[in-house]
Order: sequence, then structure tokens, then C-alpha cells
Amino acid sequence: MTTKTTTHTKVPGFTFIKTEGGISEYKLKSNNLTVLYKNIPGTEVVTTNITYKVGARDELLGESGLAHMLEHMLFKPTKQDLQKKIDSGAMQFERDTGCVLNANTWKDRTTYFFNYPVDHLSRALQIEAERMLDVVLTDKEFLPERGNVLSEFDMYNGDPYFALSVQMVCSAFHSSPYGHETIGFREDIERYTPKKLDRFYKHYYRPDNATLTVVGDISNTEALTKIKEIFGGLKNPNTPIPRHDIQEPIQEGIRRVEIKRPSSTNLLAIGIKHDGFPEQAWFNTSVLFSILVSGPDSILHKQLVDTGLASSVEGTTEPTSETNLGMIFVTLAPGQTHADIENKVMKIIDSLTTKDITKLLKKVIQSELTSELFARGSSIQIAMDLTEYISANSWGTYNKTEEILKSIRPTDLIALKNKLFDQTQMTIGYFIGTK
Repeated sequence: MTTKTTTHTKVPGFTFIKTEGGISEYKLKSNNLTVLYKNIPGTEVVTTNITYKVGARDELLGESGLAHMLEHMLFKPTKQDLQKKIDSGAMQFERDTGCVLNANTWKDRTTYFFNYPVDHLSRALQIEAERMLDVVLTDKEFLPERGNVLSEFDMYNGDPYFALSVQMVCSAFHSSPYGHETIGFREDIERYTPKKLDRFYKHYYRPDNATLTVVGDISNTEALTKIKEIFGGLKNPNTPIPRHDIQEPIQEGIRRVEIKRPSSTNLLAIGIKHDGFPEQAWFNTSVLFSILVSGPDSILHKQLVDTGLASSVEGTTEPTSETNLGMIFVTLAPGQTHADIENKVMKIIDSLTTKDITKLLKKVIQSELTSELFARGSSIQIAMDLTEYISANSWGTYNKTEEILKSIRPTDLIALKNKLFDQTQMTIGYFIGTK
């Protein structure tokens, strides 16, 4: 995972930006589309992944989940598909070739990828170019898909972890665009219209708001030449890309939320505000959470699950570009109370010493490095991992994760623990199952 400098090929129509760790960055001169390229020879396979810098953070009040809804619509027909009398370019491509394709929406970005034999490069790129600007947003295509998203919401919302997470972020953030889950609120989903989607689509789906990543068994010259041929004629709107500049008010005390539902599940959630990705502090937080809740050797697992006080512990730290809410979840064992387990967890965390952390730090870092090593042998995984760095405007940091992880010291994590678990900045949630 060390950074290497490689030579690059100049292709007319592109401005070369830089090469780091075998990945080269280019700008398509005609419309400012960003291209990242990495060669993996000998596989006869290519992954293309297009990342739009638009996600849940870009939605207006009353339009939560619009970015996710639009992701669904990009698998519907384009104008070109209708002319060819096919259902959808993307899904038809999958049926014809057996390629792997998918998409997902997150807080800062939306991403779409194909993985396929190299012979299908032109068709994959053509599909992405067509659906960047020409998806058909009419009631005929939209209304059934809105129904699917409502069903998806209901499925998620039936999960106590998801339901509590929604209330946690709503309480933790009063102004931040991270104050709602990516799928949005059901009440907003019900009020979506093709007109709202079309406005959002035209604001954010444009060459100058996209990064196209090409990873696999294809030459630099061939990839860039084909990209220029297919994307070079696409135009950006004359309007700037809308961005929300919002300052979250200072939190001045612990915030609490509670959900009561018929359920056999009882959950405690502890939320902390962590720095954005890919800052050093974000990696430190991720490692600290692993030490606390990841696996049977973790501190809270040993002290809560192994002692019969809880049935499980887990945690999340999301890779978002700005301050977000990390959460620890504890599933209470029968007979335990939320307040007692909350007090127990806080005492455990408060009493952590450098010695406690040192015992686990080496193992956690080695596990992270091993996962990174395996991921970097797969064109799909490289493209997927790069997505989060792209959305944070820091793709070069992808090549520095080994250095970042190896630099973490137990004393760093003790200082971070004291900062993160400051009760004036925390959000506590109870999911109370009732009979």
C-alpha cells in the first residue's frame, strides 16, 4: 500500500493532474469531468464507477431521501432506451452480458458501477453517459418506483436499530444536513413528484460534478480515448452546483431520545460526534470503536456480553466529509435496565487506560491492514473504496491509509476517548420493547 509514482500517457482532450499510488487523475477539458485510472493487467476485466458529489446532505427540508430516490430512477429508461424500445440500458446490459452492476447513495455522494469483461467498455460508458443527462422522469416510470422505496423504508423502519438511529441523528443535529438517514422520512417520500426529482437531477447530475473511475485490464490511452469519445460532447448547465453552507449550533448538554414499540428487543445507543473522513482523527475514532465493540476480544463485548449483561455490542463510524455521529449499540439481556447498562458502559469507557488499549491496538490495526491488502487486489473493491475519498475531495489519501493506521498510538486513543465521550456532546437513545 505504499505510494509509487508511475508514468502517464498524454491523451488529447485531457489535462493530466497527478499520479499517486498507481492511480492517475485527469480532467476532460470539454466539460471538467474528472477521471481516475488504474491499470490491473492480466485479468481481462474492468470496473467503471461513476461518483456524483450529491447525497443526503444536499437535500432541502421536506425533500429528505431525494438523492436515494433518484438513484433508483437511473435504472429506468433513458430517452435513448425508449428510441431503441428497450426497458433500461443498465438492466439490459446486465441481462446481455452477465456483468456485475449496482449503485448506492450516501450522505455525500451517489455512485454507480459496472464490472465486466474489457470488450464491453464502450457499452458500459455509453450507458453512464446517457443516464447522466437523459433519464425519463415521468409518472409512468416514477410512481411504481416510489412505491418500491416506500416499501424499502417500511422494511428498514421495522428494525429497532434503524429506527433508533433515525431518532439519534435527528436529535444530535439541529442544522447539519447529516440530521436524517439517507432513505429519508416516509412523509417526504410520499410527497415526491417527477418535478422535484427533475430539478434535483439537473442540479447535480452533470460532468463537472462527477468522477469516473476506471480500474482494470485496459490501457490508459484506450480508456481515455473512449471516455473522450462518449462523454466529451456532454454539456454542463449554465448554473453553479448548489451547495449548502450550514453551521451546526454548539451542543451544550446531553441529548436523549426514546422509542417505545411492541418488541422483545431492548437497545441502548450512545452517540458521539466524530471528525470527518479521511482525517487522522476519523481513523483514530474508527480504531477506538473497533477496540470497544468489534469482535469477542473487544472491551465492551468481554465486559457486557461475556458476563451476560448484553446479548450483543456493535458500533458505526460513517466516512462522511464533515462531523458526523458515531454510535455504539448495546442489545440488553433479559432483565437488564437501560439506565443500569448505560451507567455500566460509561464507567467502563471512563476507566479505560493506556494499558487496556495497548493490548488490542496492534491486533485491530493488523486486521485493518489485512482487509486493506485483500481489497486492493480487486478492481471492484478499489473503485468502491475510492468512492469515499473522492466524495471527501481527498482521493490521494487512499494511498496513505497504511501510514495513517500505523501512526496511531494508545495515548492518542485515550485523549480521543476523553474528548468523544464528553457528556455535554453526547446523544443517548433507548429503544424500549413493550409487550
